[in-house]
Amino acid sequence: MISLLLSMLAARRGQALVVFLLSAFATAAAVTGPAYLAAADRAVVAAELDAADRGDRTVSLSIPDVLPGEEAGLLAVTGAVLDLPGFRTVYTVQMPMLGLEPVATDISYLVFREDVCANLRMVAGRCLMSPNEVVIGADTARRLDLAPGTSVTITWAEYVPPQRIYRPGGAPAEITVVGVYEPVDPDVLYWGRTPYFVPGALDAYREPVFTSRYVVDAMDRGSDYRGVDALAEADALGPDRLAALDEQLARLAEQVRADGAGYVYLSDDVGPLLERISSAQALTRQVVPVAAVPLVVLCLFVVFVAVAAGTAARRTELGLIALRGIPRRTRWTLAAGEPAAAIALGAPVGYLLGSVAVGLLAGLRLEEGRFAPVTSVAAVLAGCATFVGALLAVLAAQRRELASPVADLLRRVPARSRLWTSLLAETVMVALTVVAVAQLRLFDSQLIGVSLLVPALIGVTVALLAARVVAPLTGQLGAVALRRGRLGPALGLLHLARQPASQRLFTLLTVTVVLTGYAAIAFDVARQSRAALAEVRSGADRVLTLLPVDAGTLLTAVRSVDPTGEYAMAVGFADTDADAPALLADSSALAATARWRPEFGPAGPADVAEALRRPAATAPITVDGTEISVDLVVVDADPGQPDPPGDPGQPDPPGTGPADDVRFTVHLRSTSGGAAAEATFARLGRHTYRIPVDCADGCQLAGLSVRLEPGTAGAVDPDTEVDQRVREVTLTDLSVGGDQLLGPAELTDEQRWRDPSGDPSEAGPDGLRLLAGGAAPDPWALPADTPYPLPAVTALADDRPPGLNPTTALLPTGAQLTSDADPVPALPVLGDRGFLVDMEYAVRAVPEKTGLETAQVWLGPRAPADIAERLDAAGLTVTGEFTPEQIRAGLDRQAPALAIWFHLLAAALAVILAGSGMVLLAMVERRRRAEDLTALRTQGLPSRSAAGSLRWSGLPAVLLAAATGLGGALLAWWLSGSYLPVTVEEAVPLAPVRWPRPVAVLLPVIGVMLLFGAVALALGRALRVRD
Repeated sequence: MISLLLSMLAARRGQALVVFLLSAFATAAAVTGPAYLAAADRAVVAAELDAADRGDRTVSLSIPDVLPGEEAGLLAVTGAVLDLPGFRTVYTVQMPMLGLEPVATDISYLVFREDVCANLRMVAGRCLMSPNEVVIGADTARRLDLAPGTSVTITWAEYVPPQRIYRPGGAPAEITVVGVYEPVDPDVLYWGRTPYFVPGALDAYREPVFTSRYVVDAMDRGSDYRGVDALAEADALGPDRLAALDEQLARLAEQVRADGAGYVYLSDDVGPLLERISSAQALTRQVVPVAAVPLVVLCLFVVFVAVAAGTAARRTELGLIALRGIPRRTRWTLAAGEPAAAIALGAPVGYLLGSVAVGLLAGLRLEEGRFAPVTSVAAVLAGCATFVGALLAVLAAQRRELASPVADLLRRVPARSRLWTSLLAETVMVALTVVAVAQLRLFDSQLIGVSLLVPALIGVTVALLAARVVAPLTGQLGAVALRRGRLGPALGLLHLARQPASQRLFTLLTVTVVLTGYAAIAFDVARQSRAALAEVRSGADRVLTLLPVDAGTLLTAVRSVDPTGEYAMAVGFADTDADAPALLADSSALAATARWRPEFGPAGPADVAEALRRPAATAPITVDGTEISVDLVVVDADPGQPDPPGDPGQPDPPGTGPADDVRFTVHLRSTSGGAAAEATFARLGRHTYRIPVDCADGCQLAGLSVRLEPGTAGAVDPDTEVDQRVREVTLTDLSVGGDQLLGPAELTDEQRWRDPSGDPSEAGPDGLRLLAGGAAPDPWALPADTPYPLPAVTALADDRPPGLNPTTALLPTGAQLTSDADPVPALPVLGDRGFLVDMEYAVRAVPEKTGLETAQVWLGPRAPADIAERLDAAGLTVTGEFTPEQIRAGLDRQAPALAIWFHLLAAALAVILAGSGMVLLAMVERRRRAEDLTALRTQGLPSRSAAGSLRWSGLPAVLLAAATGLGGALLAWWLSGSYLPVTVEEAVPLAPVRWPRPVAVLLPVIGVMLLFGAVALALGRALRVRD
C-alpha cells in the first residue's frame, strides 16, 4: 500500500506539490494568529513599561511615623514583598532634620536608602564608608557653600502645627560631609516612588542628605518614616507571569490589612499597570481573531476545493477501482492517502513558515530589531487542529465521489448536485450570519464569541448568494454569446456557469477579496483615528510642557516673548465642578497656534476666539506708582452704637487701638502676572489711609475686600458662634501718588463693580459700599473688566451625568463659566467633553492666583527654533516637548495598532492561498480541458476562439469576485466595523472615524484583482492547445 501511494504521488507530483504547499500555507496561517498574539503580548508589555515611570513599577510598604523601637511592625509584613518573584527590594529610612540650612526653621531630609552609593555619581569627595558621614547634592553644596570635610551639627526636626514651623526635637548630633553627589540617572527604577530629583520640588526633597543606617538609627528622634520599595524588573512583568503576579499582589493587600493593624500603608502602583496591560492584551484578543479565524477557515476551504477538484478529475480511475471489487475501506485509503500524505508533509513546514513570518513581522512592527521565530503553546495546538481539520476537509471533499455508484463515476460529466442540499447549506449560512450580527449589535456590543466571525460570515454569505446569481447570469450571457457566434466568450462563460469547481473558485476569490477589503478598511480607519487622536491630544504643531506656574505669570511671560500672538500661546488645564475639564488658552493666539480639525465643528479658531473675547463693561484699572491712598468711611452698622467723628483731611495710620478691627485689602496683579495683596487696618469714622505698593512698573487692580479681624472680646455670640460686629465700609476715593484714580463717579457706578457671584456691587451716595460682619461672608468688590460669567465654548458629550447643566460650570477659583453658543462637537486636547476659556479673562475674573493643573505653551509653525530658551529667559521652566508625530508614534505602539497589522498579514496569506487554489484547479483541469479543446479544434473551432474560451472562463470570475468582494467588505464593515477597537480608550474622547478613504480600499482591491487576473491569464496561456 505504501509503495502504491508513493507511486501515485510520483505520477501526480504536480498536484501533490500544490496540496503540500496548501497544507503548509494552511498550517502557517493557523499558527500566525496565536504566534502573533504572543508577540503582541510582549510588545504591549514593552510599550506599557516604556510609558510607565519608575513609580508605576513600585510596590511600597511604609509606616510614616515609626517610634524608636517599633520597627518590628514593618518587618512583620515585609516578607510578603520579598516573596514577589522578579522584584528587587530597597529599604528606606527618612526623617526631617535642622542644622544644614542657614534659616533655623528650614529643614533638610536625612535619608538612608539601601545601596544608594551604586546609584550616585560623586562630583567631589567620596561616598559613604564610615559612621556619622553624609553626602549632599551638588546644587545644595553650591547654594550652601559646603565641601567634603565640613562638619555640621544637626537635630531631629519636630513639626509644630499651630505655628506651621519646625523646631529642634532631639539631642544634636555631629555629622561630616564626605562627598557631593549627582544621581547617575534620576529616572532609573531604583528610585521607585521617591520624590527625589523631581524638577521644581523643594530643595529638601529634591536633594536629600544621604547617610548610613547607623546614623538614622542612632539619631535622637521622636519618629521617622520607614518603608520598603519592591521594584518590578522587566522579567517580573513577562506576559506569562501577569496573572500570577496579580494574585500575589491581592494576597499582599490582604496580609497588610490583617497584619498591619491599620498603621502599615501599602502603595501599589504595579496593580494599575497590570490592569492597563491586561486591558491592552484584551484588545488584541478582540482584533486578531477577527482576521485569524476566517483565515484558517479559508485555508481549509482551499484544501477542500483543491482535493474535491482533484478527486473529480480522478472519477474514471475511482470508477475502475470500484468496478474491480476493491473494498470500500481500501478505496477510501487510496483516494485519501495521496492528499493526506502531502498534507502531513506540509504541516510541519507550515508551522515553521508561520513562526518565521510572525517573527519577521514582529521584528519590523512589534519588537524592533528582534527577528526570531515566534511560537507558543497555543500556536502548536492551532497547528495540530488545522492539520486535523485539513484531513477532515480531505474526507469531506472525497465523500461525494467515493459514495457515487460506479455508473456515475464512469460518466465523463458528473451528475448535478442536489439543489435542496445547496439551498439548505446557504440557508443555514444566512441564518448563522443574521444571528451573529444580531447578537453583536443588540446584545454583546463587542467582538466576542460568535461575534468574532461576523466579518467572515458576511463574506461567505455574500459569496454564496452571489455565486447563486453568477451561475445563471454567466450561463445566460454564454448562451447569448453563442447565438451571436462569439464562440470564445460563449465556451468560457458556459464553463464558468456549469462547472462546480468554477463556482467554488468564484466563492474562494470573493471571500479573499472580502478579507482583503476588510483589512484595508480597518487599517485605514485605524490609521486615520490615530492621526486624529494624536492631533487632538497635542493641540498644536509643538507643545512645550512647563513646571507648575500661575496662569497670570504664564500668560504674561508668553506674551512678553510673542507680543502679537503669531506663534506662541499660553495654555493651562483646570478642573470644573461639571466633571469636565477646562482648557484655559490665550484666545488671541488660538488661530495662529492650534491645530483645528474638521471634527471641531464648522466654527473656525478665529470664530471661537471671538466668542470667548466678548467685550467687558469697563477697561482694566491700571495702577502706576508706589503708594495708594484710600478714603474710607467705617460705620458700625449696629444702630445702637454712635459713629465717632473723624477728620477726613488728615491721614490716620492704623494701630491706634482695639477699634482697628477692619482690614481693608487692595488686590493687585503685577506686570509679571502674579497676584499680590496689600492691606491696611481701618477704624471707625472717616479717615485716609496710605498703602505702599510695588507697582512702579504698573499693576492692574484686581479687587477690593474687607474683613473683620478676630480676637475682639465679646464679638462672637457663644450660642450661634456668629460674629456680632457689623461694619459698613465706604470707599470714597482711591488715589495713586496723589493723583485721583477712582473718584465718586467711578465708585458709585454699580455697572463698573461686581461681587464674586457676578451681581453688581452696592454703591452708596458717596462711594462703593462693603458690608462686613455677621453671618455673611467677607465682602468683595471686583472690577467688571471681564464679561461675567466667563464666556466659554463647551463640548459636552450626550452621556453627561443627569442634572448637569451643559452651559454652566465653576473653575477651582470659583469663577463661573457660561456658554451662550451651542456646544461644539469637540475641542483640542479635551475631545468631546470640556470647556474652552480665555486665559486672560479667567485671570482677571478672580483677584487671587489662578492655579493650573498643567501648564503648557502651544507653538505654531512660525515659532523660532530657540523658543524654549526665550521662555526660560522670561521666567518659565520648560520641562519637555512633544509633537503630534510623537504622540502618533506612541499610539502606533499600543495594542490596537499592533493588532491591526495582523489583518494585513492575514490578507496577504489569503491572497497567496487563493492564488495557489487557482493554480491547483488549473492543474487538475488541465488534462480534461485539453481533451475538450482538442476535440473542438478537430471539429473546426478556431484557435483564437479556443484561447478566448480560456480567458473568458477565468477573467469574468476574477472581475465579478472583485466587485462582489468589495461590496461584501463594505457591508461587513458597516455591520461590524464600529465594534472593532482601532484605538485605546483614552482620557481624550473623540468621535471615531467611521469610513476609510476611497483610495485606501480601492487600491488593494484593484491590486488583488490585477494579480488574480494575471494568474488567470497565465494559466490560460499554459492550457492553450497548440495546433
